Amino acid sequence: MRTALSWAVFAAAVASFSRLWQGVRAALDGARLYGSLEALGWMVLFLGSMVYLALLIYAADRAAGRVRRPVALFDRILDRGRPEGSRRV
Repeated sequence: MRTALSWAVFAAAVASFSRLWQGVRAALDGARLYGSLEALGWMVLFLGSMVYLALLIYAADRAAGRVRRPVALFDRILDRGRPEGSRRV
């Protein structure tokens, strides 16, 4: 299930980046591909999916013990719901 979700999020990241790049190319040509609200939506989708993928990669590295520098925000997210003394390193 997690693998399918990560592939779906990756596909969303690729599709949203493609739409953003089309908008940039259209803006450089002097045309307007879509409005600013739609551009903001594509940007939020792209950034959100990239953060989710980074969190998945960090979680896998942390579970394998390969984290050299911990990321405090990701650690807080991953440790949410665990008892205080049971943090995995």
